[in-house]
Amino acid sequence: MAVARVACPVLIGRESELSLLEDSLLSAIRGEGGVVVLGGEAGMGKSRLVRELAHRAERLGCAVMSGTCSEAELSLPYLPFLEGIGNYLTRQDVPAVRERLGPAAAELGQLFPQMGHAGPVTADPMMSKLRLFEAIVLLLTDAARSRGLLAVVEDLHWADPATRELVDYATRRLRSTKVMMLATYRTDEMHRKHALLPSIQTWRRSGQAQLMEINALDAQGVKAMVTCIFDEVQVSDEFRDFVHDRSEGNPFVLEEMLRDAIDHGDIFRTDKGWDRKSVHEIRLPATVRETILQRLERLQPVEVEVLSAASAIGLTFDVATLAAVAGKPEAAVALALESCVTNQLLEEADRPAGRYCFRHALTREAVYEDIGMCVAAAEAAIAAHAYRDAADLFERAIPHVKDAIERGRLMCRAADAYWNNTETLAAKALLEHGIADLEAAGLTVEAAGHRLLLGRCYWELLRTDLAREQFMRARDVLETQGPSEALAVAYIRLSGLDLFDKSGGGGLEDALRAAEIAKAAGSNMAMAWSWNFIALAKMGVGDVEEGFRYMEDSFRAGTEGNDYFQARNAIFNGSWSAIHLGLGRRAKAWSARQVPGTESWPYYIDGLLALHQGSVGRALAQARTALEKSRESGRGRMWSTTPRPGCGPVWPQVTPRRRSRTFATLTPRAQTWAPRQTPSPRPQGRSRIGSRRS
Repeated sequence: MAVARVACPVLIGRESELSLLEDSLLSAIRGEGGVVVLGGEAGMGKSRLVRELAHRAERLGCAVMSGTCSEAELSLPYLPFLEGIGNYLTRQDVPAVRERLGPAAAELGQLFPQMGHAGPVTADPMMSKLRLFEAIVLLLTDAARSRGLLAVVEDLHWADPATRELVDYATRRLRSTKVMMLATYRTDEMHRKHALLPSIQTWRRSGQAQLMEINALDAQGVKAMVTCIFDEVQVSDEFRDFVHDRSEGNPFVLEEMLRDAIDHGDIFRTDKGWDRKSVHEIRLPATVRETILQRLERLQPVEVEVLSAASAIGLTFDVATLAAVAGKPEAAVALALESCVTNQLLEEADRPAGRYCFRHALTREAVYEDIGMCVAAAEAAIAAHAYRDAADLFERAIPHVKDAIERGRLMCRAADAYWNNTETLAAKALLEHGIADLEAAGLTVEAAGHRLLLGRCYWELLRTDLAREQFMRARDVLETQGPSEALAVAYIRLSGLDLFDKSGGGGLEDALRAAEIAKAAGSNMAMAWSWNFIALAKMGVGDVEEGFRYMEDSFRAGTEGNDYFQARNAIFNGSWSAIHLGLGRRAKAWSARQVPGTESWPYYIDGLLALHQGSVGRALAQARTALEKSRESGRGRMWSTTPRPGCGPVWPQVTPRRRSRTFATLTPRAQTWAPRQTPSPRPQGRSRIGSRRS
């Protein structure tokens, strides 16, 4: 037997609830209809129970209508009735229905055009609504005229106001009819301010609707589900108790847990039947966790922080202990807990003693594991170039991290994502805090790597003085650790500042030092990048041909080493330099070069050439196309240029987005590149970078 979808094929443990619902249906068939409201937590099996009742209704010859309320904030009025009645009418002789309903058919035309032209609108909107409600009731009773009608409205907790009013009207008007209306809602959604709660309370007091609640399965019910799903005769008491405790008797959670265990090989098929790993290795499914975590989005940041601290304590806790763990005053913690109770995440275990508990073990575990989920999702977002999403996810995790080192690292990761999304100010603020946390913990070398990005942020904000300070501080710390890729980048950054701030030859010394360090560290990336800056510095003192030879080597090293950011840097700087030196043919040759992942490059460079040739219109068109291509690829940051106001012409250094590890990862890549033939800084009069590296 193969289990593609873990779902219990039969309804288990709901015999009493199904019997009560069937009794209500039989009463409706006898002309004693009404409204039944079925409540239960998410995953308890309300929809499964409704489907089973619908099958039985059809076997009894009843008509069945079914509609579902929408979770969307702006759902259509009467949406479940539009769905249920609309589908019903497609199977009917509509002219005959119109004839039987008489004047009411015109009222229904407001919602169902096939019923004819809508009736005249009166000045009294309340009377118009009552006539529409009455017309819907008449349609329902007409559908039930032979053997009765089961009308289902699911997910009433998401109902729009009009739907809630209509259901409430039905509780008064469907008595003594052959119509049974069955509405379902989630009890775990019923916080004190929920719009449906007053109706539920009124129906309970007045008896206008029959209220039922579906509860968790007991251990025997869980055992019966497991044996049925796996077609096994017996299940051990250990496994029965484990899955019952973990799922807390929630059928949906149980099915998801078992499916996840099969997917991960924790439960597996053998020649002798099904077997499993230790019960402690079976994990909480992501789908259930994500469902639980949606409720956290309603909370304020301080409430999420308190709830996260509570999850670290356990299922139950007291206010005093939680305040100590969260590092907040007891009064603030108490207010946060009240909000969590309102949102049905926590319950009061002993109010006088100030003890609380999580309503569900899954809730506590989901909150506890949320930090790891956020970080993993953020890394996935970075891989997809969704930098703003990544930054938001990192920032969501930061308040829950108590360890100063991990918090500092997350801040720097979020900053890198913000910077890649061209949000330099946000990146700067997070880097300043993150670097402070790392340095306070004694991780000065790690912090130095992040100072390189902080300096770049200052540079883009036109504070080259502060940028230089950051680059120099990073350089001084990294020098103590010997050659590394990050140290080479520090010298490259200083070289770039000199190219902007000094006329002629600026930056050459630092660029040469960067190449020397890159060679010692075995970093092809830093080597290719350093040659780019040597080239610009050479051109700045008039050694144009030598500069272009270095630029050529930079491009080739970047492409052969798959360091495409540096290769693009060489393309841009080579094209720009040739254009401003009046070397049109060479500019065209440079601009024709391409490397992987550069869809916007041809348009951007072509725009530069067009501008140089005086074709402003074509230049603007190409620039717009380049921007569109850049956005489509998810790379909002194409270039990071920082011209220095008030200075004369310079050889501009343009730095495409560098992978975050360039600025944050300080471990030298010597082991990675040691077996490769790494080129040395090219001596005067020679060119080429040696043989192709494997």
